[in-house]
Order: sequence, then structure tokens, then C-alpha cells
Amino acid sequence: MGRYFDQDRARALIDLLAPARRTRIVEVGANPINENPYGNLLAMGACDVWGFEPEERAFARLKPGPHETYLPVAVGDGTRGTFHVCRSISLSSLLRPDARTTAFFQRLNGPTTVEREVPVDTVRLDDLDEIPPFDLLKIDVQGGELQVYDGARARLSTVAAVITEVAFVPLYEDQPLLDSQMARLRESGLDLHKFLFLKSFSLRGGLNTGLNKQGHANQLLDGDAVFLRSLRRPEAIGDETLKHMAILADTVFESFDIALRCVEHLVEREQADGAAAARYAAMLPDQAKSPAPAGV
Repeated sequence: MGRYFDQDRARALIDLLAPARRTRIVEVGANPINENPYGNLLAMGACDVWGFEPEERAFARLKPGPHETYLPVAVGDGTRGTFHVCRSISLSSLLRPDARTTAFFQRLNGPTTVEREVPVDTVRLDDLDEIPPFDLLKIDVQGGELQVYDGARARLSTVAAVITEVAFVPLYEDQPLLDSQMARLRESGLDLHKFLFLKSFSLRGGLNTGLNKQGHANQLLDGDAVFLRSLRRPEAIGDETLKHMAILADTVFESFDIALRCVEHLVEREQADGAAAARYAAMLPDQAKSPAPAGV
């Protein structure tokens, strides 16, 4: 849950920015199958989480803490749909698995087998008045992303960031891929920022049988991507949103250059102390990377 997370640094940043409230996170598709990128922020009691998970077995695994609320609700565009419950519950979706893709990867045939089809009424995030304005939307809905966005246009106009699973080939019929999500989120003022991880597979069967599977895992399937409210137009971003973007950038997706840019804007607006900002900058980790290409 974060290679460079430091609770003392995170607390120094929060104290520096003095936001009016804890960072707010909404998670659509809250099945707890992986370590959560905001887990450290939650563990230090610095965020509030509202999560939605319609699959009953996955929902039963959720154990809410003092700052967490979970609802067994399918979030979407407000229409009635069919929830395809797959053998692997993490692959269950409002979309039907694409037989051509599962055959292409072979190993996905079993896990994507549909065991039940359950009619569901989806709810729009824009219609949930009990959920206050939030800063981060984390979404993992196996192909239903555009339906969630269609039901959250007002909410998306104010969020600081979105973390979403993006697909490169369609695991489901009519699944929107990365380019479709980019186009829709750009309409809401959100730019693609970075990938948290990418998942790829090797092809199996036939002449591929003898290949080392890990060494030849070249076909991208999906991954998690971060979209940010565009800092190309900082004048359009309010002070509170900048504060929570900085907190998320440090503690959740570890983009420390983004955190510092947000802090700089707040210092310029006299919403943060310059000396304290410099002390925070001195606490940041040294992320050694390969040299940039010539001319960059």
C-alpha cells in the first residue's frame, strides 16, 4: 500500500494544508481482493470512505471501520440491468464476458463462466444525496465504467481524482476500453495522469506451450489508471480541491511532483505557509529513476 508512504510526512502535509474536513473517497466495486491504494490514508484516520458492492459474497467480506460505510448497491446510470455472476466473483459484471477474448487468453474461460444472471436496478451517484461531495472516485466495475460516469456527471465535475480499472482488450461484450474512458473523463476536466499497474498475460497452447509463461507475458489486458483534475488550468480548481489533490498525490498514488505543484498554488494564494511548504518538500523521498531522454 505505497512504497514511499510515510505517516509523519503525510501528517505534516495535512497540518500544512489544514483542509476543512477529511479527504472523502467513494469506491464503486469495493470487493476487497487486493491491497487498497488508499489503505494507508484510511489507517491513519485521515479519510472517509463510502463503498458500493452488489455481489453478495464480496459484500460479506467487507469489514467497515469507523470511517467506512458500505452499501450492497449496483452503481450505474439508473437503468435496470443484468448482473452476470461469474465463477470468479472478481470478474462478475453488468456485461457478459466476451467468448472470443476468453478463448484468446484460454486461462480465462473457467473464471469468466457465468453461473447466475441476476436482474438489478442500478443507482446514479448523482442521485445519492446522502453521499457528500467527494475527492476521489475509485472504480472497479468490470466494464461498466461509462454507465457509472453517465450517472455521476455532476459529481465528476468536482472530484480531484479518479482511479479506474482500464482495459486494453475487451474482456466483456461491448466493453469500453481505455480510449473511451479517456474521452469521457476528459469531458469532466480530468486528464490521464499515470498507471498504477498493468496486467499482461502470455498466450498458451500449441507452439506456445514450452515458453516460460512469466518471461513472455506480453499481451496487455488491463490495469489501474489515475485521472486528475487538470492542473493545466489551476485557476479553475478551488482551494479545498487542491488540498485534497495534494494529499491524495502523496499518500495514495505517490506523485510527489503533483503534490508539490498543488502546494505551490496554495502558497501563491496565501492558503499555505511557504516555510512549512519547504519543510514538507524536504521530507519527500528520493525516487531514483533512469535519466530522461536527451532533449527532455
